Amino acid sequence: MIYRLAPIWAALLLAPLVVSSVCAVQPDPPPPLRVALLSDGGPFYDQGFNQNCREGLEALLVAGAPIFVQFGETLPDGNFERKLASYAERDFRLIFGIGYRMASAIEAVAADYPRTLFSSVDANYENPPHNVWTLTFQVDECAFPAGYLAAAWADINDPAQPAVAWVGGMDVDSVNQFIAGFRGGVAHYNAQKDKDVQVLGGHVGSFENFKGGQQLAETFLNEGADVVFGVGSLTGNGAIAAAKDYGKWAIGVDTDQFYTLLNEQDIILTSCLKRMDRAVGQVVMAALENQFWGGTRYVGNLANHGVGLAPYHMFEDQIPERLKKEVLDIQRQILEGTLDTGWAESK
Repeated sequence: MIYRLAPIWAALLLAPLVVSSVCAVQPDPPPPLRVALLSDGGPFYDQGFNQNCREGLEALLVAGAPIFVQFGETLPDGNFERKLASYAERDFRLIFGIGYRMASAIEAVAADYPRTLFSSVDANYENPPHNVWTLTFQVDECAFPAGYLAAAWADINDPAQPAVAWVGGMDVDSVNQFIAGFRGGVAHYNAQKDKDVQVLGGHVGSFENFKGGQQLAETFLNEGADVVFGVGSLTGNGAIAAAKDYGKWAIGVDTDQFYTLLNEQDIILTSCLKRMDRAVGQVVMAALENQFWGGTRYVGNLANHGVGLAPYHMFEDQIPERLKKEVLDIQRQILEGTLDTGWAESK
């Protein structure tokens, strides 16, 4: 009897193992999050604004995030609404639009596709739509210490007639906020040191005019500018190239341009970092975790490392230690709220 029942007991003992094995089968993973990124009326490889946003998504792809990404380049006068809607129609779950020029189009398309998530870089909505997360940046907080540094460097290298210059793309808030902070930093240096470093500057009227930025910068360099602040994608890059041609110095913008403007590495003192790459990555991760904050505004500032100054790189040993300390103290005072950048007054 025992011999005959042994196979039966063996089957009963094995049965739970079989069931457990079946239960342990994992379900198929969910499909990747479909993400689209539209450029601000120009190419992604602009060595600045658009490229920085793209790098935020590329970093997630390299890290293995479960996302499927498409990048769309638009012309300056492109039909933004049509482009945005085409991605929404193809079931992209999260759609980014870069730049203030796309803000109204995002607002309109977001209303037509209320279940699609949108994120707008540099949009200035009074009340963001419920499915739009806006990304803004207090860039005056990094431009102010950059302006102080530029004024000090001009004073050190040209004490007889120190001057700095800025070259802007479009005459819009996203550019002028940099400029207001930069000018404020120069004014602060003059007040602290009893100096008279001059500030020159002007807008080209385009973000894509490398030659125009170069020519305007040459005008200021001929007038005695020692340091050039290029603010405005390819146009700003042209201004920095002019500083290189004249044997002067420059400050970059948006990303650490020491790594993107290789020909100008040896003249770039630092760059004003507008960490769009980090903000874009955070929005994607929030969407993956069902924590998308539609109807709200992200504000990148010194406190949350959304803006900042790049390293001094090749000038690390040339910039005096006292000046480095002063630049750090300025950032600390801005964080504490005891130093005003001048942006609010300029508006």
